[in-house]
Amino acid sequence: MESMTMGFNQTNPLANDRSLPQRDILCIDCKSFYASTEAIKRGINPLASKIAVLSREESQGGLILAASPYAKDTYGVKLGTRKYEVQPDMNLEMVEPHMADYIHKNLEINHIYRQFTDKQHWYPYSIDESFLDVTGSHRLFGENNQIAAAIQKKVLAQTGIVTTVGMGPNLLLAKLALDNEAKKGAPWQAYWDYKDVPTKLWQISDLQDMWGIGHHYAKRLHQLGIYSVYDLAHADVAFLKRKFGVMGAQLYYHAWGIDYSNLERRYLPRLDSKGYGNSQVLMRDYLTLSDCVTVLKEIAAQVATRLRRHHVQASVVGISIGYAAGGHFSTQMKITPTNLTEELQEAVAYLFKKKWNGAPIRNAGVRCSRISKQLGLQLGLFKDQQRLVQQAVLDQIIDKIQLRFGYKALMRANSLTKGGTALERTNLVGGHQA
Repeated sequence: MESMTMGFNQTNPLANDRSLPQRDILCIDCKSFYASTEAIKRGINPLASKIAVLSREESQGGLILAASPYAKDTYGVKLGTRKYEVQPDMNLEMVEPHMADYIHKNLEINHIYRQFTDKQHWYPYSIDESFLDVTGSHRLFGENNQIAAAIQKKVLAQTGIVTTVGMGPNLLLAKLALDNEAKKGAPWQAYWDYKDVPTKLWQISDLQDMWGIGHHYAKRLHQLGIYSVYDLAHADVAFLKRKFGVMGAQLYYHAWGIDYSNLERRYLPRLDSKGYGNSQVLMRDYLTLSDCVTVLKEIAAQVATRLRRHHVQASVVGISIGYAAGGHFSTQMKITPTNLTEELQEAVAYLFKKKWNGAPIRNAGVRCSRISKQLGLQLGLFKDQQRLVQQAVLDQIIDKIQLRFGYKALMRANSLTKGGTALERTNLVGGHQA
């Protein structure tokens, strides 16, 4: 068996501090953002409110998208909790999401962030988190903790949102400081440096609490006898590279708190590595083949529309399916480069029928990859070329009508069947109420 423990002669990656990234990074999170926004609209203190934002208020299977700090701390309600798991004696106010409000407040908050650094050193990571590099901001605004406090004060005064700030010499340590310390209590700030790696980073016992390690990687690491961040840091880096490739080295150095990511040199994906996809959490168990294929075809049509809008085509199409009782599968296939709705729909239907075991599903997604510019219509020797041309023309007509008059102006008939969700989702923003 290959050795995976660190030998006595292995170099300490932190030994040469001159080679380590030394920036001043802030990772800022809006505390319970959706729930806080809803509390502020109701004139309630976000930290004391009893609010849970529900994906579909009318459905027992609706998912909790966000919960107020009180709901989290008192009842353990969190992202992904189902409505039926929330007990009446919790006395929580269930509210539907209003994505337009969250987007507006996100823009307002990021406008404040931009007052403390320039565009090149500002990066919105998600709707409620942003990274700021304030290395060049100290003469104007003071030290890291002073800048963090000024941002927190300004955001609270102008928007009512409580922010938490992780700080560090690189993006990784700033993010880890945020998730593992700053979020736990006032003043909602924490700084992690390289010297804190043994006492803080290596104390993370659950690998999935480490930024960048999800269930899949955690499971594979467990199979290798690596159960904690400490174990990962003291594994043999060469062994990890053999098992995980380039990601093995990244996992190793992250376990030492080292991250060379730079906001000034952001990764721009090549066109052929980019993908287009949509997915849905279904509001009931989908039991029949007909219903399942219908919703997958709807999602495929949405993805096809996006491909055509960007004048690109895909040569790989895949589906991801989550079962109601737990478990999931994903599969994909190569196709002749296309962005035609009917061809993508046929592909996803084929993939689903080939792989589905008949169990009820609750999640469905379609993703197209291996993207290339569309330079013309790809005709095939074994296809009805006239029909392909007709499909392309029809897709373009449907796109133009829906763009001008809305989705409801012209729909495919299967959207009106029991399995269809597109009509119901027409007025949603980000999959939720505007």
